[in-house]
Amino acid sequence: MLKVISTGCIISLSLMACGGGSDSSTADTSQPAIQPSPVTYTGTFIDSPVQGLNYKTETQSGVTNANGEFIYQLNEKVTFSIGDIEFLETPVASVITPLTIFSTQYTNNTEVVNMLRLLQTLDVDGDAANGITLNDNIHALAANLTVDFASADFDSQVQQLVLDNNAVNISLISAAQAVMHFETTLGGSTGNEQSACGSDHPSVGFTGSFNTLAHDVTGDAEIIDNCTIAITNFNYDATAPAVYFYADNTDTSSIESFTLGDELRKDSVPYNNATIIVKLPNNHSLDDINTFSVWCVDFSVSFGDLIFTAP
Repeated sequence: MLKVISTGCIISLSLMACGGGSDSSTADTSQPAIQPSPVTYTGTFIDSPVQGLNYKTETQSGVTNANGEFIYQLNEKVTFSIGDIEFLETPVASVITPLTIFSTQYTNNTEVVNMLRLLQTLDVDGDAANGITLNDNIHALAANLTVDFASADFDSQVQQLVLDNNAVNISLISAAQAVMHFETTLGGSTGNEQSACGSDHPSVGFTGSFNTLAHDVTGDAEIIDNCTIAITNFNYDATAPAVYFYADNTDTSSIESFTLGDELRKDSVPYNNATIIVKLPNNHSLDDINTFSVWCVDFSVSFGDLIFTAP
């Protein structure tokens, strides 16, 4: 995303300013660091997609829509709730499930199972296969109600809520039924497939390879569909802070630059021929991308950049 200037100068700045190297030169901080424009991403809460969950992050709040979608910014945490029944706070992600909430991979985890049972039981039409929709008044019904998803008497804690909900189910469904549905969901659609983005933009299929400037950055990138970029064979020494994939619609960095994906790790465990998939944030399209770089935010230095071109 930088205009072509001395590669040696860029490497000197990046090594000194963003971790690594012993160059004795001093970074030029006369210009303010270019920070990413605030952008939002769309995540999905999945048992089936759940409509009607309250959610709150540091910057966003609302109710999940018919696709189970919620809005977030990078590096936030999100809390879902039904009335005063708050789910555990969890780091944001493109897809969140009860497994995510309870940090487990086991669908027979007691807390996971009870959350699945509650969500599927509260579904208005009682058919979780077509999505889970919570009644409009569910949050009022669950006001002043807290539950322990790990409790042996979980059923009795939510019994009155289920009755008051006035949906098809008047008692909690069985654990076996809830888990079977959830595992079917996990084995099929998550509502976040690349095909949902479409692939009719003329830039789909464009590719590029990083021009190495510092920190051993190499790799290739391809525009997979209207909102997805795949980075393959990616190498980076992971020794610098505040490094992101950046995009811009010019051939230089600007205040219109925006991030794609999470901050790259900074634990000095290098990326070796890694594959990373990033999604365009909300309110951005492929029209906003000309250059793509590995960017050190604090000192406005590119470690490697490319321009997408037709194959």
